[in-house]
Amino acid sequence: MNSHFDIIDISQPIAGTTACFPGDIPFSRQITVEHSDSGVINLSAFTMSPHVGTHADAPVHIQGDMTHPTSSAKTIGQLELSPFIGPAVIVDISPWTQAITWEQVQESLTGWAEFPTRILFKTQRQSRAEQFCPPYAWPDAALIPELARRGVVLIGIDTPSVDHVDSKTLETHHALLKSGIVWLENLDLTLAPATLPSEEPPVLVALPLKLMELEASPVRAVLLAQK
Repeated sequence: MNSHFDIIDISQPIAGTTACFPGDIPFSRQITVEHSDSGVINLSAFTMSPHVGTHADAPVHIQGDMTHPTSSAKTIGQLELSPFIGPAVIVDISPWTQAITWEQVQESLTGWAEFPTRILFKTQRQSRAEQFCPPYAWPDAALIPELARRGVVLIGIDTPSVDHVDSKTLETHHALLKSGIVWLENLDLTLAPATLPSEEPPVLVALPLKLMELEASPVRAVLLAQK
């Protein structure tokens, strides 16, 4: 059966060489059973921060109590899935290493009859999963209410954080949470062309795992583009 769409993988690879935010725990693997010994199977275990590679954050990442999550500070496994599936527009402002402003977004989306509800910001022209490379771009906190007023439910970015690398207050994280917008970080959008108003937007599928006790989750993010 022929597929009617192309699958564009927009996820970073996760391996022992994958960079992570300073202070986070990188990916590491332990082989617990080897086929050469058991004659039956290979088994392994791994350790890593859930913020390594392409991932989604949950409200409890920036507020509340990890031991006793609440309705306003949910874990990643408690989030609604609908924002993580649906048409998404790729806004290409690469190369860019500063705050992303409302003026930039407004200019990029001129010509769209309806404002898109999922926006992915392409700020890099090549993937650098094995390097933590500040400075990097981030959405300005003042941009978020403008997006929320227009019905945006998800944003994504190809950088390690939606806040400035040196931020101590995480203003954009809090603005997103206040506005009810979910977010993806560390996307790889190098193969994703900017979406034009005349085109059918690709469908984003980027489901977080049902991790009921964590503040974030890796996602295998893909775009389904019409052939």
